[in-house]
Amino acid sequence: MEFLKKNLFAIIIIIAGVLAVTAVSCLNSTYSLPSSENNTSQTAVLSAQEVGEKAIAYINKYLLQDGSTASLVSAVEENQLYKLKVKIMNNEFDLYASLDGGLLFPEAIEMKERAKEIITIGNFTAGENEVCLENGKPVVYFFGSPNCPHCSWERPIIEQVAALFGDEIAFHNNEDATTDMDIFSQYSTGGVPTTVLGCKYWRVGSGQSNGEEGEAKILTALICKLTNNQPGDVCGNVQDLISQVE
Repeated sequence: MEFLKKNLFAIIIIIAGVLAVTAVSCLNSTYSLPSSENNTSQTAVLSAQEVGEKAIAYINKYLLQDGSTASLVSAVEENQLYKLKVKIMNNEFDLYASLDGGLLFPEAIEMKERAKEIITIGNFTAGENEVCLENGKPVVYFFGSPNCPHCSWERPIIEQVAALFGDEIAFHNNEDATTDMDIFSQYSTGGVPTTVLGCKYWRVGSGQSNGEEGEAKILTALICKLTNNQPGDVCGNVQDLISQVE
């Protein structure tokens, strides 16, 4: 059951600090309510409210700890599923459940055409998105958790690299923060660390396989692509890597 706690609510770990996590986690599973919580047949269809209450009971009994409790904000039918808005502490989350109340989904993935994506240096995904700007500057996002050793490794490196660019970028350092969750949900499946560079390059996980120096150079090269090689004295040192960025 501890495995479920650490994985199903990875996103809650990040923005509410409800659960403890010690490694990169991912919202990539579907969970069945135990028989003691689900006495209806698999073919029966329950109301949205009934399924919502069943999900809340399951979450409070099996998934939360440290005195935290969940409550149901709303439950509506959407695309042959029930969309549940759940409140934990001061944060609200969308979950999905089957119409019979037998399955709980941490997220729903809409199957639609996506912009072309490739893998570039440092195992970052490169997309065809427009660069996201704040006051005309590319935005660099870092999402992590203090209980995540991979985040503890990555965070000081990206902080040092971001400092090199000064006013050329806007750096959002999100450590268990409730801000920028729209960006986090768009580019991460719930795992940390997640690094998003100008909405053009993103990666879930750390760059430990690159080594500290190698990771710093990779981050620098990718950000230089966003700033048109500014500052020159910073980007001039990684031109060989910049030429490799897709």
